Amino acid sequence: MTPVARRADASGDTTRFDPGLARDRTALAWTRSALSMLAIGTLIARAAFEADLNVLGVIAAAGTLALALLTWRQGNLLYRERAVDSSEPHHQPGALGFLMSATLVVAVVALIVTIVL
Repeated sequence: MTPVARRADASGDTTRFDPGLARDRTALAWTRSALSMLAIGTLIARAAFEADLNVLGVIAAAGTLALALLTWRQGNLLYRERAVDSSEPHHQPGALGFLMSATLVVAVVALIVTIVL
């Protein structure tokens, strides 16, 4: 665990920040999740288009693109939020719930495409 250092701004106010790499690893994990979701969505859309399920292909492509962008954005928000640490813990049950829900939606669509083929 890295020690928490103090940094002073122009007004002389000191705020705590974590010089470690935990927030970098967290941002990379969210980015990795977004890229995985995008890759799986591309495969789902391709399979749907090959099976002449064009509407499902477009929905899968647009939906997974939107979910991947939201997932990537959430990771960037957490990265910036944790740049200057406050005394409050950074719990993220809403963000993790969103990622779980998005993953379940992509999995259900993949299952539907697989069954239809």
